[in-house]
Amino acid sequence: MPHTEPSNCFGCENEQFSRSAAVSRSPTLVPGHLRSWGFLIGLLCTVVLLIAWHLEPDYLPLGPGSQLSFPGCSFRDRTGYPCPTCGMTTAWSKAVRGQLVTAFRANIAGVVLAVVTLLGALFGLATAVVGRVFYLGVVAPVLDLFSPRRWLYGLLALILLAWAWNALWAFVAQLSFGS
Repeated sequence: MPHTEPSNCFGCENEQFSRSAAVSRSPTLVPGHLRSWGFLIGLLCTVVLLIAWHLEPDYLPLGPGSQLSFPGCSFRDRTGYPCPTCGMTTAWSKAVRGQLVTAFRANIAGVVLAVVTLLGALFGLATAVVGRVFYLGVVAPVLDLFSPRRWLYGLLALILLAWAWNALWAFVAQLSFGS
């Protein structure tokens, strides 16, 4: 006999299955694919933080023979002033160790990005393990303030302001040591 009453489950006639499907669609529970995404985001953020932890912050000058084996900053070599990302790796390395004052001196944007990555790791792994979305009450209202394009513009503005700050300190250092 065909089922004529509406059901909570699409095409499902079993009432017990229908109730369990309704419970799994509860707004506080996370579907399996979101748990997987939370795990992936948490894992990637954790890997980035562990790489920053692995780097020794006192031995990070770039160039041949450094810990990263990157070439030196060509912008700094040509102008004498730091580029927008100068000090970013040092800031990450010091921020993950809790040395926030020296991390801010290295690059303010690097500290902000490290803190955001730490929050991403915590919220992502908590979502994956517990199965509840923890960031909705905390992060969603902040994310809803602006469109993704405005967040990108804000990130670029943060990096440029950090660059201006570092360039100002480099200029002041040149004035004080030059005289």
